[in-house]
Amino acid sequence: MERKLKEIVVDKSSLSWLRDVDGLYVDKTKYLLKLICSGSYFLLSRPRRFGKSLTIDTLEQIFIGNKELFKGLYIYDEYDFEEYPVIRLNMSLTPFSDLKGLMSNLYELQIYDIAERYGIINCLNRASSPSVWLHTLIKALRDRYDKKVVVLIDEYDNSLLKTVYDRALFEEVRNLFAGFYEVLKTDGDYIRFCFITGVTRFQQVSIFSQLNNLIDISSSPEYAALCGYTDEELDYYFATYIEKYYEDNNIVEQEAFRKSIKDYYDGYRFSIRNDVTMYNPVSIGKFFNGGCSFDNFWIETGAQSLVNEIIRKYPDLFKSGKVFYTYESAMSTMNVSDIMEGCANAESVYSYLVQAGYMTISGTEYGKLLLSYPNREVSDTMNAKVLSTYGLEIDGKRFPYLYEAFATGDTEGIIAMFRDAYMNIPYDMFMEKENNYQIAFYPALMFLGFDSVEAEEKTNIGRMDISVKVKDDLYYIIELKLDESAEKALKQIKEKRYYEKYEKKGSTIHLLGINFSSKERNIRDWKEEILLK
Repeated sequence: MERKLKEIVVDKSSLSWLRDVDGLYVDKTKYLLKLICSGSYFLLSRPRRFGKSLTIDTLEQIFIGNKELFKGLYIYDEYDFEEYPVIRLNMSLTPFSDLKGLMSNLYELQIYDIAERYGIINCLNRASSPSVWLHTLIKALRDRYDKKVVVLIDEYDNSLLKTVYDRALFEEVRNLFAGFYEVLKTDGDYIRFCFITGVTRFQQVSIFSQLNNLIDISSSPEYAALCGYTDEELDYYFATYIEKYYEDNNIVEQEAFRKSIKDYYDGYRFSIRNDVTMYNPVSIGKFFNGGCSFDNFWIETGAQSLVNEIIRKYPDLFKSGKVFYTYESAMSTMNVSDIMEGCANAESVYSYLVQAGYMTISGTEYGKLLLSYPNREVSDTMNAKVLSTYGLEIDGKRFPYLYEAFATGDTEGIIAMFRDAYMNIPYDMFMEKENNYQIAFYPALMFLGFDSVEAEEKTNIGRMDISVKVKDDLYYIIELKLDESAEKALKQIKEKRYYEKYEKKGSTIHLLGINFSSKERNIRDWKEEILLK
């Protein structure tokens, strides 16, 4: 029987709302049942807009005993749906500008609302502290219903991430929540189940140091597919949308179209012991809702400001543009405050970007975690940010012309467009190192979507600055110099024979030496030699 084309909802995180409107829901209840039956305290770190809030809402509906909501889903016949009192907190819904405002909004927008819903307002004392409020809620619910309490906390790190630019306020917020989350340990006898989500894993907050029974499933192979969509889920749940697009648009190259979806939106890997990769659910929803038009949908204002600052503080860390690495230990020990103060090492910076969704695990090598941008959507976003950091914003309308210049071997046109772009770099921007020009050059090439763009690629006798595979029979080998000469740059390419690995019958290889002037802050001269094989 043909399945109904369900509504794809991207702006709601309510399971009951989705079921009421017969919206599409990718069934994750098998994972949730395993969680409920295998432990009490869990932490899940995932990037923003990756389905964490819907996961929290689904757990709440399970624990309040709303069985009929799950009819047709995996858990329906596998769980007894015993009802429990639930404390659900969403820390992203607590705006503030100082500690007093944070406490006031936490009480008024969340704590009081829960107490009112359960009829236990009289137990609260607004003049006390957040940790006392949480303890009071837990104990009052346990006493009233004679049942242990379920605690669900969404975006636990939201307030901490908002204050990383202000060390003093950050410390105040950290200390406040250290006591708040410590209640989860001291009241452990009253708690049936606790599930906490966030983007990062802050080592300085006591849930990591005090809650010794907290199970961090963020990198667990068993729960790697808990949030987001797998290939199999995409092909099953979205089959009717894909088939309709094929029919409406007479798509013949169906494999190529499906591969493009994967290249744009798949690639998030959360465990080194499970190589399953995930699609961002919001991006997929917007893609199908938008008529299957490829675009960069993964935009989240709060996260954008943090990553912009990281690129500004650590520009050298992004010069390769494609392959990075960290260590598994750094994933749980990195300090976001140190990162934002500009004193963190590369492994910590990359670890944060993995947790935030801007990088992902691509493999392992000699104890390292190899990292890369997960997909075209994120790659475009990051490269745009690097370009923007350097003031090197190439008008999107000009990219087709830049692409055509590479595709036709019009090096003069290529140089002209880059010269125009470098003219936009702010005068006060630090550009006194050769690799700063490379950092600004590389992301623009990545935007063009060539088969391959590599920075600082190793050969048996050296390391070339940039290599571009425009197509199967056309390559550019580019060497950059600062305050030297294009002739010297070209000579280095030839002497070190960087082009040898690309030599094959019928290929055209452009050897391009470019020299920048620190005084002019632009390309001073360039020299090219073309090899025809």
